[in-house]
Amino acid sequence: MDVQVLRAAPQGWDDLVDEDHGASFFHKVGWAAALREAGKGSETLYLTIHVEGKPAAGMPAVEVERGPVRILASMPVGTYGGLVLPPDSPAGASEALLETFSGLARGAGVAAAYVTDNAGRLPAELPGFEVHVEQAHRISLKAGYESVWAGFRPSARNKVRKARKAGVTVRRARSEADFLEYHDMLVECSARWGEACEFGPGFFSFLSSLDGDDVQMWLAEHDGTVIGGDLNFALHGRIMNWGNVSRDSARSLAPNNLLHAAAMEAGVEEGCVEYDLGASAGIEGVDAFKSAFGTSLVPLRRYGATKPWYRALRATARLTKHGGMQ
Repeated sequence: MDVQVLRAAPQGWDDLVDEDHGASFFHKVGWAAALREAGKGSETLYLTIHVEGKPAAGMPAVEVERGPVRILASMPVGTYGGLVLPPDSPAGASEALLETFSGLARGAGVAAAYVTDNAGRLPAELPGFEVHVEQAHRISLKAGYESVWAGFRPSARNKVRKARKAGVTVRRARSEADFLEYHDMLVECSARWGEACEFGPGFFSFLSSLDGDDVQMWLAEHDGTVIGGDLNFALHGRIMNWGNVSRDSARSLAPNNLLHAAAMEAGVEEGCVEYDLGASAGIEGVDAFKSAFGTSLVPLRRYGATKPWYRALRATARLTKHGGMQ
């Protein structure tokens, strides 16, 4: 089966993603363009199988240049990727696409390759790749918001009530200025977490230009001041939370809990079926925060293939950073 590796999205790519109810927003052209805007992708690849001149199955990937080496990922920045397989995709499409991706991963100059499989379509083992299984926190919205609210632990419900009693309100945000306000809060949160913010304002300006049904921004306000934000991406009735932030000065008002609750309630009203809080990266506090919303844990596989020379290079860099080599 012929798999084309294209350097630009073929005509009809987003239509293909729309036809596959197992696909996510992160398969769409807009996400790859946002990553390029953020400097997180030097080039986007579209592994595509065509039938009668139209894309019938595929897999997006982003190349990230780090000095003389390249990192290949589907899709990067902690988000989902993998196969796009609508119901009428040709037999053998998944095997052909994965074989092509594996071949690219083995290529000269490719230091590492990664794929995150949200839909559970990749095999338990992928030759040449190590598999890391995480637990994603997800909440079904099918039974309605009253059922969702009842599933919250008392601590989460109390914080939502606390925020509302204090006069915190939540609104759906759409303007570029709103997205830049979110960026400012992310910079502040990143400093609190002891790391630099990876995303500049251009990334959020670009996101503000995309479809507001796909890119959902929520802002919490108190006394006319923005104190928190929630950035979600939605497709096929599934809302995927990307980042929940708040001002240091307003953490006692619990805007983060209220933001999630408001997004879930709106999702129910819009007919969505799932709210995905993602994995916790092994961080105990993050896991406890997400669990408080009554989440179910769903296995999530992340696949990685790292060349031995790149592992050695990274190990040397870590030693140098921490003073292990003089």
